[in-house]
Formats: sequence, C-alpha cells, structure tokens
Amino acid sequence: MPPSHISEQNSSGQLFHLPIRARMLAVKEAAAYLGLSLRRLRLLSMLGTGPERGHMPNGKPAYRREDLENYLVHLYGKADISSTEMARRRAEYANQRNASLEHLQTDPKATLPPPDPFMMMATNGEVCQHMVFFILKVMAIFGFILLCISPTPLLRTHFN
Repeated sequence: MPPSHISEQNSSGQLFHLPIRARMLAVKEAAAYLGLSLRRLRLLSMLGTGPERGHMPNGKPAYRREDLENYLVHLYGKADISSTEMARRRAEYANQRNASLEHLQTDPKATLPPPDPFMMMATNGEVCQHMVFFILKVMAIFGFILLCISPTPLLRTHFN
C-alpha cells in the first residue's frame, strides 16, 4: 500500500489527530477542581495571583484545566513536595473532586465540597503577600489624595 500523504506511513486507515479545544471550567468548578473555597479563588483572582484566568465565549471568567494543573504543580513545588507525593494526594481526592465537578455541571447552584486544607494553607502565603502590596498601594493613593486636598502649612506659605 502506498504511504499516506499526511503521515508518510503505510496504513490501511488514517487517524487524524485534531487539536481539541481545552474545556474551560467556570469559577465554581475551578474552585472544586483545585480544592479551594470559592471565596479564596475569587480573592486570588482579585489580587492578580492564582491560576491564569480566561473567559468563556459568553464573557464569563473561566479557567483551563492545564492552567489549573500548572498552578497546582507550582504550589506543590513551592511547598517542596515531590511530584510523586502530589500525584498520590491528587489521586486520594480524585473521586470526590470528580463527583463534585459532575454535580456542579448538572446543578450550578450546588454547594462546593469542603476545601482541601493543604490548598488553603498553600495559597495563604500568596494571599498575604499580594494583600500587603495591595494595601500599600491603597494607602499610597489615599495619602496622595489627602496631601492634595489638605490645607497644610507648607501649601499656605507657597500660595499666600
């Protein structure tokens, strides 16, 4: 049989490997997938940290599974936990996680399972670090506004 023009291999049938668009998870589904509370995932997003966020075709925020997995690897690596231990921990909660994801896909108003204590602890450092930076920015802006609108003695001496 002559080689196929696509694969350059002899075969009786051709298998086409088309790129499959990654399934996007809604915010609530992503929180269940990561083992975080919905509030924590929204806080991470607001502070500009956490997994990379995209949007669904309807404009709602969503997360790709690959980005969530990369974020998990980052957190476990930061905690100096081996990939073997990470795989063991993820497999331990896989059934619960998959069941809650299926339940959320059928009923979007369903409640999330309790958050994974490790994930809450692992994201605590990021929240604290980015929260301090956020508070410092707010304080600097507030101080600048106060400086501009307050009648200080320095301003009186220059403008009188």
